[in-house]
Amino acid sequence: MTKVLVVAGEPSGDLHAAEVIKHLVCQCPEINFFGMGGDLMQQAGVRLIYHIRDSAVMGFTEVVSAIPKFALKQANLKKFLRQERPSMTILVDFSGFNLGLAKYANRLSLPVIYYIPPKAWAWRASRARAVARSTSAVASIFPFEANFYKQAGANTYFVGHPLLDIAKSKHSVSSARKELGINSNGQTIGLMPGSRQSEVNTLLPLMTAVANRLRQRFPESQFILPLAAGIKLEAPPYITIVSSSQAYTVMRAADLMLIASGTATLESALIGTPMIIVYQLSTLTWWLSKRLVQLAHSGLPNIIAGYEIVPELLQKQANLDRVFTTAENHLSNPELLTAQRQRLSEIRKALGDAGAAGRVADLVRHYLP
Repeated sequence: MTKVLVVAGEPSGDLHAAEVIKHLVCQCPEINFFGMGGDLMQQAGVRLIYHIRDSAVMGFTEVVSAIPKFALKQANLKKFLRQERPSMTILVDFSGFNLGLAKYANRLSLPVIYYIPPKAWAWRASRARAVARSTSAVASIFPFEANFYKQAGANTYFVGHPLLDIAKSKHSVSSARKELGINSNGQTIGLMPGSRQSEVNTLLPLMTAVANRLRQRFPESQFILPLAAGIKLEAPPYITIVSSSQAYTVMRAADLMLIASGTATLESALIGTPMIIVYQLSTLTWWLSKRLVQLAHSGLPNIIAGYEIVPELLQKQANLDRVFTTAENHLSNPELLTAQRQRLSEIRKALGDAGAAGRVADLVRHYLP
């Protein structure tokens, strides 16, 4: 019996891992999948050892408090590696947890493929060498990342970004607004304060205050917020709440997004919707990140482009006056929105071709003993 261990620790990793597994189930029906993941991996055919529903943490301080429960999970997954000796281990993102598993599997001489490897190009470059020593192959989702890992000595393959297959909308702007039940002519601003309760608690009051001031400046403006499952919030009546499953429809409908730093910024870029990135961290987390992270930009569109194509308002700059002024300037000057849309089109071109999950599945089959 061919056993494969698949480990993802967050909803995005669960999604990307599930797509790879779907390909492998069709190509190699003899494989039995085990692992840590979410509902999507389970639906794709993985027997879950752990579910990730309580795994999401953000920032250094939250990570520290979660160390004991992650240590227990990692110890039990190492036990699985030792006792079951799977034919392949597929690690998906979640670097603080998965790198330890990669090192342990390597000590057991078990093949490891790391899909969406640690962002060592942003901080702790030594991690790239550790990944190179501990893996059979690295499946990279950014072209500059692939070059970085190759220089570190890893067997690296640029597979393209999985969001190229996912971040799409079937709608035109008008049909998206019709589906959402909003005015097809009013200026539309999408609000995405994050997918974690802590992010929403921090950013939603700011975004709500900005929205209130914008609707006074633009009386026909409308605001819509896709809400992630399990997130609790109180929003004023002038903000329309929809399911997070409609996030891409919201992005298509919007003239402008106010959006938390993270994967959603890349999704908005691929949809082609202009945005302003707004983010705040705890004082300690921000202080540490400024000393550890070696990047000029925080937003993925800007990191990929290599220059600022999207405004970033972080920490003290993420205040009511600054965010309102920046949003008002964009909404008052359509040429700014048009110019940003044109620059965002460069992002899709830089990320290669769609079909990342299929290429990762091919890589797994190549390295299976």
